[in-house]
Amino acid sequence: MEQLIEDFAHSLGSWAYLLVAFMATAETAAFLGFIAPGEFTIILGGVLAGEGTLSIELLIGIVWASIVLGDSIGFLLGRRLGRGFAERHGHRIRLSEDRLRRVDQYFQRHGGKTIFLGRWIGFVRPLMPFTAGTSGMPYRRFLPYDVLSAGLFGSCFSLLGFIFWHSLDELTAIAGRGALAVGTLVAIVIGAVFAVKRLRDPQQRRRLAAALERLGRRPLVRPLAFGLVRLWRIVLRPVWRWLVAPIGRRLGTPLRFLVRRLTPGGLGIELTSLLAVAAVSGYVFGLYTDLVTSDRFVSPGDDAALDLARDIDVGTLTNAAKAVTLLGTWPLMAAVVLIAVVVLVRLRPRRLMGAGVLVIGFGLSQAAVSITKALVERPRPPDGLVGAHGSSFPSGHATTAVACVALAVIVSRVLPTATWRVALVVGSVVTAALVGLTRVYLRVHYLSDVTSGWALGVAIFSLCGSVGLVASYLRDNERTPKQLAGSGGETV
Repeated sequence: MEQLIEDFAHSLGSWAYLLVAFMATAETAAFLGFIAPGEFTIILGGVLAGEGTLSIELLIGIVWASIVLGDSIGFLLGRRLGRGFAERHGHRIRLSEDRLRRVDQYFQRHGGKTIFLGRWIGFVRPLMPFTAGTSGMPYRRFLPYDVLSAGLFGSCFSLLGFIFWHSLDELTAIAGRGALAVGTLVAIVIGAVFAVKRLRDPQQRRRLAAALERLGRRPLVRPLAFGLVRLWRIVLRPVWRWLVAPIGRRLGTPLRFLVRRLTPGGLGIELTSLLAVAAVSGYVFGLYTDLVTSDRFVSPGDDAALDLARDIDVGTLTNAAKAVTLLGTWPLMAAVVLIAVVVLVRLRPRRLMGAGVLVIGFGLSQAAVSITKALVERPRPPDGLVGAHGSSFPSGHATTAVACVALAVIVSRVLPTATWRVALVVGSVVTAALVGLTRVYLRVHYLSDVTSGWALGVAIFSLCGSVGLVASYLRDNERTPKQLAGSGGETV
């Protein structure tokens, strides 16, 4: 099967993008991963990119989107078909209602870790989205973890094929052994964690001791039991006492924090969502930057958008566009941000972290725009309707307008009703979209400039928000023990 795919891909040329996309999608959407592992086709796409047939930047995006699409289809199939089938016919395979409830509880507590880590285990990956959908896990919780894991997985194997394109057979063999090793390691870790949890119960320890004693009485097993006891006393127990336990005490707190971030709910889903948005936006900005700097790239979408702008050019619309585009000027938005920060700090002192995210994100986005413009130096479109100076890429107005969305998200967290929150965020998104589109209508930016500006702003504010969430979490966790100590142990 793998040799057939390889021969077919080499004969397709640039059309191999479609083959890689289909195989990456079908692995989990149609469970094709049990026949042909998805990493092989992704590595093959990277090999074709290394040979010069495909673009590695575009390939990573196509693989990323295809994996997420396939996982989403598998998830929806599990939601639509898997749950009903399990409830109707589960008793035939001893899948009782109680066990289904335990599966739901497992994905509620460990769904994020399962989605993120299960991607790297070949025999788990094809069924992972289907099982998550069957469990009743909400799609809004499934998607952020899936986007992050798919991006990391697709980028890793695409780059492996791209870097080591001259040795495909050796690379696929190593990747297969690596996947088997990862699966074995995960199984050992899960078994160890399960054993530790069970052995915390004194009754379970007594049962284990009795079982080992019974085994030790059998002549054939007695040498093995004797060897295991000596191994524990001479090697394992000293290593645990003098090496593993001290390291665990030092690293326990940060490791628990990282593990909990992979668990849906609370900070975990918020942080993971922000990181997923930042990853996608950063990739879009990086892709456009690479394309624009190569051969003065102008996409068909750029030409079509400018032609449409010329076709609908009328005086009234032009005046309205000139008024709307002012909302994306950095002095005006800087003043709005400053006012919002002052109001937030005065009315809600505990929102200081959000105010800091807003200020730092705005400053970093402006610096990033200036640096990118200086590095790329893309000429602006001809016959602009308003004056503009400097490089065209990226659109500073589009990047600045994203600050309006970030401000709305932060302010919405203090509003009393969900209706007002949704209205504020939607209104800010529409405003940012209109500001960017007016730059294309006024013919001072290409559509790719505007899209890149949006992506740059979203990536920076998402990363700043992620850092702010972690800092707030650590600050609150540090404050709580002090408050409890000062109040004699009572809950504040």
